[in-house]
Amino acid sequence: MQNLRLFSDVASLRSFSRAAVLHGVTQSAVSQRIHQLEEKLGTLLLDRSVRPPALTPAGELFAREARALVERYDDLTRRVAEIDEQLEGEVVVAAIYSAGIDLLQAHRDGFQQRHPAVHIGLHYQRPEAVDRSVREGACDFGIVSYPRRWPGLAVRPLRDERMTVACAPDHPLASRHQVLASDLDGLPMLGLDSGLPMAREIRRYLRSEGVEPELANELDNIDTLKNLLAITDAVAILPRRTVQREASVGVLSVVELEPELKRPLGIIFLRRQGLSRAATSFQDFLVAHADPDASLSMLEEREVSLAS
Repeated sequence: MQNLRLFSDVASLRSFSRAAVLHGVTQSAVSQRIHQLEEKLGTLLLDRSVRPPALTPAGELFAREARALVERYDDLTRRVAEIDEQLEGEVVVAAIYSAGIDLLQAHRDGFQQRHPAVHIGLHYQRPEAVDRSVREGACDFGIVSYPRRWPGLAVRPLRDERMTVACAPDHPLASRHQVLASDLDGLPMLGLDSGLPMAREIRRYLRSEGVEPELANELDNIDTLKNLLAITDAVAILPRRTVQREASVGVLSVVELEPELKRPLGIIFLRRQGLSRAATSFQDFLVAHADPDASLSMLEEREVSLAS
């Protein structure tokens, strides 16, 4: 595992000397261990004829898989170490507004009931602010939509959310069991700020279906959007989880959208900054309860508890 970790760092840093400093060994030792690894595999992993050294095709594959194995090993050792140990401390999470405020608060409450010595702070921000908070160390990890492999950040998938059509209860589409994308052609539609990842993906989806709705307004606040939906004849495409509360009390209607459109959510955190045991455990808790149906059940249980 140590050699995998060493090679992963050499591949990421593109430097034998910087990896040597990171591991507290000499540059010669790093070069020798990488050479031994190449001999064992029977192929070159690094092209040393260029500066900085470049990964060969085999090296690209090995670096990617080695990084994943190291991350899984580190995660496993942390989780094993936590068994029978009391968690304590503060965990700060930055999340996009549309990640589901009610749902995240329900998860926070559920986790804190199990670990009363841990305090979870939730801060809701725009995507670029979440990214900045993670990179500047203002939070332990962030929750964003459409996560990618960004430089310096590790990504952990959280859940895929089904997108639905939301509208006022008296809207003609409200009585439908499902709405085709083509049914939205020409209809007034409310959307989120065009710079947001979800807004871009929705536009891409509609274009691919040959649909041109009438964009009535673009908003940067999802709560404002939902309030407008309830009093206008416009529709919107939103994650089911985001409008579940409004649908349950009859403020909005939610109809299945076909063809299916999903929004991935993921957890992002600094790759080289170790998370605390409490932060890692809360991540595990979020992922374990990420199934949409399980999440809805947790929220319903929380609401019953609050009402009793």
